[in-house]
Amino acid sequence: METEVPLLCLVSVTVLYAAFDLFNKRNVPDVFAYASVALGIVVTLVYDSSVLLESLLIAAFIAAIGYVVYKRGLWGAGDYFELVAVSLLLPVQPLPLLVLANQFALPFILSVFIATGFAALWTVPTYYLLVIRRKWSRKMSEKQMSYGLLLFFLYISLLVFIYATVGLTLGRALLVLAIAIPSSVTMMFGDEITARMVKRVSAKGLEEGDIIAVNMMSARERKAFSVHAASGRLVTKRLMRELEGMRSTLPVYKNAAPLAVFILMGTAISLLVGNVALFII
Repeated sequence: METEVPLLCLVSVTVLYAAFDLFNKRNVPDVFAYASVALGIVVTLVYDSSVLLESLLIAAFIAAIGYVVYKRGLWGAGDYFELVAVSLLLPVQPLPLLVLANQFALPFILSVFIATGFAALWTVPTYYLLVIRRKWSRKMSEKQMSYGLLLFFLYISLLVFIYATVGLTLGRALLVLAIAIPSSVTMMFGDEITARMVKRVSAKGLEEGDIIAVNMMSARERKAFSVHAASGRLVTKRLMRELEGMRSTLPVYKNAAPLAVFILMGTAISLLVGNVALFII
């Protein structure tokens, strides 16, 4: 019973965040975001009070880093609230459901971070390059090809290093390759993936919380937008007021990948197999 309630709360919260991300135009109600964090504190206090201080410190660290990332326009406010809630609901990585392996009492949120990145690595290029049926708008440059191949070579070098130091097992080889392949593909086709995430909208079509794709602007657009650089890429009410009356359109990540879905996937992976990074040890 002591572990069932936190797990039930964790699953419910991550599923609801993903639902808001998918079906509510990526908008998470403020009340729900605050409530999820409050729930995390209560659950930790009742079911994991022995690690309450550590849990609060980890949550505070996640909140601080998450806020900085949010202000830089790299993810939405709901995303860092969700990560704070997850870190509170389950402070310590439990024994995985499918793999009986020591997790060394690592923070659960660390497992979720790693697994979320792993899920996104495969899902993003697969979805935007193979599932979305659109004409290819950008050709892969020789520079992108070179960077992608260089990145893959670096991962192969990592395999060689692992083989020379601790020995190469099938699990270690598969894990490194599972990261190397999608990372290299994303590097090669990054511009095409970004183009499929972006939609050009007028100033009136902007919504608070949108993220401006500055890298998709022309040199002239970037120069014109530079006067608003203080606002960064994140669309705020202030930026919306500044852009009122603007005639040209702006590239906005209207079709960006829903991070809450990846966090849900990362949570599921962490609960089932634990911290995937431990497979390389």
